[in-house]
Amino acid sequence: MQTFLWHDYETFGANPKKDRPAQFAAIRTDMELNEVQEPMEWFCKPPLDYLPDAQACLITGITPQQAMQKGEMEHVFADRIQQAFSQPETVGVGYNTIRFDDEFTRFLLWRNLLDPYAREWRDGNSRWDLLDVVRMTYALRPEGVNWPVGEDGKTSFKLELLSASNGLLHEAAHDAVSDVRATIALARLIRQKQPRLFEYALALRDKRMVAKELGFPAAQNQVKPFVHISGMFPVEQGCLAVMWPLANHPTNRNEVIAWNLASDPRELLDLDVQTIRQRLFSRQVDLPEGIVRLPIKSIHMNKSPMVVGNLKVLTPQVQQRWNMDMATLEQHALWAQALPDMSAIWAEVFSRQKNDLGVAVMAEQDLYGGFVSDADRKRLLELKKRPLDQWSECKGRFEDPRLDELVFFYRARNHVETLSEQEMAQWEQHRKRVLIEGYAGARTASQLMAEIDALSDDASEAQQDILGALYEWTDYVTPDW
Repeated sequence: MQTFLWHDYETFGANPKKDRPAQFAAIRTDMELNEVQEPMEWFCKPPLDYLPDAQACLITGITPQQAMQKGEMEHVFADRIQQAFSQPETVGVGYNTIRFDDEFTRFLLWRNLLDPYAREWRDGNSRWDLLDVVRMTYALRPEGVNWPVGEDGKTSFKLELLSASNGLLHEAAHDAVSDVRATIALARLIRQKQPRLFEYALALRDKRMVAKELGFPAAQNQVKPFVHISGMFPVEQGCLAVMWPLANHPTNRNEVIAWNLASDPRELLDLDVQTIRQRLFSRQVDLPEGIVRLPIKSIHMNKSPMVVGNLKVLTPQVQQRWNMDMATLEQHALWAQALPDMSAIWAEVFSRQKNDLGVAVMAEQDLYGGFVSDADRKRLLELKKRPLDQWSECKGRFEDPRLDELVFFYRARNHVETLSEQEMAQWEQHRKRVLIEGYAGARTASQLMAEIDALSDDASEAQQDILGALYEWTDYVTPDW
């Protein structure tokens, strides 16, 4: 049976590579959004070579001490989450999950010697994200939903504001279980008010459907524009743009490079590789005065992008609402179609640049440094069947140099009693490098103390308690250093 697994993390920071989960909640529903299982809720013990972000703790209200008391060792936490997602025909979904929660899941599984990707595609599984469906509803079919305005005077897609403006139950924002229930309630509202849009958006979790809407790759004279809805476009424009597919990404077959037709594509004719790189990968504030970033965006076909190949979806009402100049868009599309073949240029633009900054990267942060071979994946499965006291004997047997490091830290964090005297000294040396010296970009004790001091001035009594707990936790994990 096909089911949705609605889920949400509360975390100790915003960076999936470096930060750690505090709480995970999930509710499984059928495709009509009826709950079919009891809610899942698990906490995760923080490791002793990591310090949380103070602001994140104030947002969630979860201290490391609470997670340590309520939580499970990270390898147990990871096993449970993988098991939940791996039920056949599961659609993993939430609110901003593809950009945030899914990344935390991937890095969590990677650290714990599990396949970071299989649950996303194996056995009929897929992933989806309600946030972009909400944006699409706002852009194209807003009727039936009350759209809240944030403090900046613009329409807001914050879950707690949408819940309040539409009378949906949301007991406690930034509590994982409450956030999951609010997400399901919002999905029910959109499915009820705009059922065709909901089903269309759901179909886009299949990258073959996305490719069909893009109509790409295609012969030059058959390429056509498409509508794209994304948080990368201003909410004042409906988070909407008409795009032109320029090329397939030279190294990622699931990625299409596209041009926003609000701008004249002939600009590309006069740009060399270095200029394109600068104007594509630099932040606007880092560019010289008078130079703007190129209106190029990648469409990731395996990330459920909201795309529509039929421009008739841009009804006169939609065009008027978002001040769309269709004549200009059509002219820019004609000019885009006349562009010469730039595939050689894109290959240079997107070639991976060497890390010249000299910043150390731990194996657990290097998930995207390459896929693990089938042979190494098999070795990991065999390793996990062995008694823990034999794991150190397997050092040097992997093809992938990252895996020995992953295995060592897996043992140190989850089964410290299995470390030899020499390994224990290595673990303590690592903790000091990370927590005191900030190795591999880690948050240091001194940085956290400074953050606590800065936040204390305006903190409420409850927040002072959280900051005090963080201060004590820092002392606990950095004794006498």
